[in-house]
Amino acid sequence: MGTAVPGGNALRTDEDELLVAVARGDVDALRALYRSFERPLYALGIRWLNDPKLAEELVQEVTLRVWRRAGKYDPERGASSSWIFGIARNVAADLARARARAPLPVADPVEQAAPWDEDRAWRAWEVARAVALLPEEQRRVVELAYANQMTQAEIAVELGLPLGTVKTRLYAGLRKLRAIFAERGIVSEGTV
Repeated sequence: MGTAVPGGNALRTDEDELLVAVARGDVDALRALYRSFERPLYALGIRWLNDPKLAEELVQEVTLRVWRRAGKYDPERGASSSWIFGIARNVAADLARARARAPLPVADPVEQAAPWDEDRAWRAWEVARAVALLPEEQRRVVELAYANQMTQAEIAVELGLPLGTVKTRLYAGLRKLRAIFAERGIVSEGTV
């Protein structure tokens, strides 16, 4: 790319020459045009489409269309930038139409509330009471693993602990829970 001079003629000339080179199949010229227009096209995509992913898609689609249609560019009719931004306007319109046709996401159907299950409620209460009896470090790991459905690796990151420490605390906490449940007659000694 040349440097811009007052009036921008040098830059326009360079970009026009690059587009003519793209028409001849020059991949390096396409790369140079891409580097020159990537940010302005992305910024326009954000403004026109209000969606970063669609703005990225706009940049890619414009680049593809420039590659395919560069032979139709006529420097006598205007600057390469005007021609490229004309393509961008058409691509943005196409993307906006496609987005308008896309079905709107629908929320998952609401599950019917299960009828009151007294046994289930009692078990949940017993589990909560037993977990509350665990030492803080074990209780925290057990809650993250079962209530928050986190993996041991995720817990290690969350708590800033080595993975081995998380495994040890989870194992020790589950053993204590088993003993508490057996002591209360909720489960037999070997079932948990």
